[in-house]
Amino acid sequence: MLKIRTLFLTTFLILLANSLVSAETLPGGDEILAQVGDVRLTSSRLAMMIKLMPPQIQAMVQSNDQMKKELINRWVDINVIMQEAMAEKIDQDPLVALKIDEMRNRTLVEALLARRLDTQAPVPQEEIAAYYEKNSREFEQGEQVQAQHILIRLDTNAGDEQKSKARKTIDEIAVKLKAGESFETLAQQYSEDPGSNSKGGNLGYFGRGQMVKEFEDACFAIKPGETSPPVQTSFGWHLIHVLDRKAPEKLPLAKVCKEIEAKLKADRNDKALQKLLQELKAKYPVTVK
Repeated sequence: MLKIRTLFLTTFLILLANSLVSAETLPGGDEILAQVGDVRLTSSRLAMMIKLMPPQIQAMVQSNDQMKKELINRWVDINVIMQEAMAEKIDQDPLVALKIDEMRNRTLVEALLARRLDTQAPVPQEEIAAYYEKNSREFEQGEQVQAQHILIRLDTNAGDEQKSKARKTIDEIAVKLKAGESFETLAQQYSEDPGSNSKGGNLGYFGRGQMVKEFEDACFAIKPGETSPPVQTSFGWHLIHVLDRKAPEKLPLAKVCKEIEAKLKADRNDKALQKLLQELKAKYPVTVK
């Protein structure tokens, strides 16, 4: 609920400049839901503001009277603060005025682009397939390994005592592994890699060029089911156990079609935007010093 309230509050802050309706401009028959001083929130204004929210939030608000009350209360809170800010003439501060102008400009730009450019239209499947065939090398995935590791950290500027202690610790863990203890259990117990120790040291699948060289070389030098001797990198000392290895492959179209569609849609939208900008710059001459 806290996240939802934050979203409501943010939405109202963005829309605040357009949410103030005076008594003189009230449409006939519009219900007044709240009032702060001379400023009123009407039912039609609230409905418009809800329509500007993300669809999933709209559905939640429309079906929940408590959330509507929450929105109205947030509007009251914001307007109380806003009226105090206006009383102190904060809107006349140059930086505040600039922020208001920039927010207004962004809102107008987004509205115009939404009206002029069809940014959400899907890309035809034949275009996606054609891109996949024409750029097949983009989807070739090199050899990958799945590995888990145990890390004993060692700073690059560590002293002799720290170096000796780290090496002794990794050697002791290696002995435990040779005695048959579980790599996963030892990783959870000893590994100083916060990103993987809770997962038994599992790093998932990765290919060449994704890890530091010493670590990568050790991973690709051993077979699945094998554990490396201690390996030193800039992070410290590692023990690496390879779980699986994948041969190079070309990713199937079904697996990358969403990625291709996103790229083609971005390219299409960028071209449409550049075309619109050229037309508008011809209509409104530009001078840059």
